[in-house]
Amino acid sequence: MWFNQAKCDIYMGTGAGTKLLKEIGNAQKSVKISSPYLSPKLVDELIYLHKRGVCVSLITSDHLDRTNRRLEESIKPLIVQYRKVDIKAKRARNNWKRIESTLKMGSIILFIGLIVASYISKNWFYAFSSPIPILMYLMATFFKHKIRGKRIYKYTYDSLFPFKVYVTPDSNRINDMFIHGKIYIIDGHTAYLGSLNFTESGTKYNYETRVRVTDSEAVKKIDEEFDELYEDPEMAYFGIQEWGKQLHKEPIN
Repeated sequence: MWFNQAKCDIYMGTGAGTKLLKEIGNAQKSVKISSPYLSPKLVDELIYLHKRGVCVSLITSDHLDRTNRRLEESIKPLIVQYRKVDIKAKRARNNWKRIESTLKMGSIILFIGLIVASYISKNWFYAFSSPIPILMYLMATFFKHKIRGKRIYKYTYDSLFPFKVYVTPDSNRINDMFIHGKIYIIDGHTAYLGSLNFTESGTKYNYETRVRVTDSEAVKKIDEEFDELYEDPEMAYFGIQEWGKQLHKEPIN
């Protein structure tokens, strides 16, 4: 994208995100952010905006390491987990539980009965020679393992608000594009460009550069560029289902 002669404000130094964060916090309609790095605390602010009815869109990157704990902490709250019960599987599991309980209780009662019979008859052969209680207990153990391994839940995922986590290009392929630019668009009438990531260090403590644009035509073009970037069919990204399975626990029963 190229746009010439746009009216803008320029800031260089620490605290470059002070005004940006204030305007994002006061957004009434929409916030669009493209930043390869995120802070969980600032993502929480976007969640708050979403709950307040503001339309939020986010573009970020996996920055070379899918096991990056900071990224996971930022992304996890944005993924909603839905759990569906497999009714047939649940019924089978409940039946197995009843069988396991019956076999276990039966083996105990039978063993006690054999001990009592042996005591009365003064012949302990009955208590320790019968294989039936042992077989019943082994069968109960078998059903117990089946119960533990029976999957009755299926999981699907959705995003709290629209976001994309683009795959960082392989360092050996120099022609692949890494989204390193930072873009912030508030309510469609104010845009920020610069070096500051959507992180606490980037917005508050680092020496950063940023440009604030309110020129209506320029902001419109920046907004269009963001939308094209979000929908780019050639950019590889991690899907919501993939992220959900990686970040959320999925108990099988």
